[in-house]
Amino acid sequence: MARKIAIIGGGIAGLSAGCYGRMNGYQTEIFEMHTVAGGVCTGWTRKGFTFDGCLHFLVGTSPGNRMRRIWDELGALDGTRIHDHEVFCDIVLPGGRKLTQYSDVDRLVAHLKEAVAPPARDRKRLDHLASDVKLWSGLNGRMGGARPPAQKPGIRGLLSRMRGMWKIRRYLPMFRRHGGSIQQYAAGYRHPDLRAFFELALPIDGMPAMSLLMLASVQNDKAGGWPEGGSLGLARAIWRRYTDLGGVIHFSAKVQEIVVRDGKAVGVRLSDGTVHDADEVISAADGRATLFGMLSGRYMTPGLQEVYSTLPLYEPFVQVSYGLNRLIPISELPRLRTIRPSAPVEIGGEKAGLLMLNNYSFDPTMAPAGKTVLSVLYQSPWAGWEKLQEDKAAYAARKARVLSDTTTWLETLFPGIAADIEATDVATPLTTVHFTGNHKGSYEGWRPTVATMRMKIEKRIPTLAHFAMIGQWTRPAAGLPTVAEDGRLIIQELCAQDGKAFVSGTPPARKDRGAA
Repeated sequence: MARKIAIIGGGIAGLSAGCYGRMNGYQTEIFEMHTVAGGVCTGWTRKGFTFDGCLHFLVGTSPGNRMRRIWDELGALDGTRIHDHEVFCDIVLPGGRKLTQYSDVDRLVAHLKEAVAPPARDRKRLDHLASDVKLWSGLNGRMGGARPPAQKPGIRGLLSRMRGMWKIRRYLPMFRRHGGSIQQYAAGYRHPDLRAFFELALPIDGMPAMSLLMLASVQNDKAGGWPEGGSLGLARAIWRRYTDLGGVIHFSAKVQEIVVRDGKAVGVRLSDGTVHDADEVISAADGRATLFGMLSGRYMTPGLQEVYSTLPLYEPFVQVSYGLNRLIPISELPRLRTIRPSAPVEIGGEKAGLLMLNNYSFDPTMAPAGKTVLSVLYQSPWAGWEKLQEDKAAYAARKARVLSDTTTWLETLFPGIAADIEATDVATPLTTVHFTGNHKGSYEGWRPTVATMRMKIEKRIPTLAHFAMIGQWTRPAAGLPTVAEDGRLIIQELCAQDGKAFVSGTPPARKDRGAA
């Protein structure tokens, strides 16, 4: 009889593990606390409008891209139109100057030179950016995205590392130029508008500047488009692939405990008391809930203790979404606009110093014809929301104030827009916790820094056999491609342990991405 895998969490990591598990003959059961699959990769509907809660773009949308193979195996993009935009984002600086972040890096550099008229040193730095983005694309293609092989010990290992360094010698200046944080990279420009532009291109404190190269190369190569249907369509497609493969998924099934006997994970106990036996348990759920809740903190290693006591989290967002009875074309408002106002905007009793607008008018699946979905996002510290968990009236009042304040601010950008509002929604950090279990509403787990970007977090615990963790809590900067790959890798590992060849394949082509 085929071995049975219990997978905790029906987000993209859990669905991926389930799909590859079924492809390789394992029995798989996914236990999802919510009523739909997808986890953080989700959306919701209001009065005929779809509000997206995750995607800005998806790495791996172009044919031939390394990540595209995994999306194809998961059935994620079959029959899906991909939208690539000439303008990735525009950025409004304090004072109102607007600069355009073109997807084509040569066009971006030319625009910044013309719009800002920077000094010669900055112009040279911009030229390096263009060449480094292209170099990064070449390096990524040569490596094929594969992890470097394990280093050999001793003299042979030293020689191997020296040969490796010689092969990548042309890339070393690129690594030096982008070796610090995005704030440090931005500070290298003399013109204040360029400093502000690059700080806002990745407006996350301590984010490695290397992430700028990753983002820019993906856009320049047209490898990070928008799949029509957004997050909800993507999750539904993979969910359907999983069920087509014969996988079982339980909804409203919150795992209370990972059952352990004789140092081995042997199943899961749900909050309703039912127990489901398994030969392997894979948690794709919140890391803290898994380790400190389902395992009661009994299996914490020194390494995991350090991770969970020191690594920074992404600060959560508030998302205010609108269904509008008007069309706002991309030519008027690009797919994404980042705004740093001269003075912070008062929203719900907080000062928002950075706001992001998302315009979905280009995707006909998001709104009825002639109408637009628009969302406003801003960072909002967890502490202010945590205290409202037990006070429903105060929570509702704050959400109402957030909606009112955001609408008032939006009127300053689009006069008369309030009269066109047909549907609204306010999603808070508590919304994220309620539907995904993510600790403190952190939408992507650990926030990457220069020190943690390449940190490896233990997926297995030496004292607990037949158990593994995958997903965004097992590495910093774990976006959708990373967690989807995690599901593939864990099944490859199980196949190797069981002495069987790992297999994968793509489903028959579909013409649409209907509901699962």
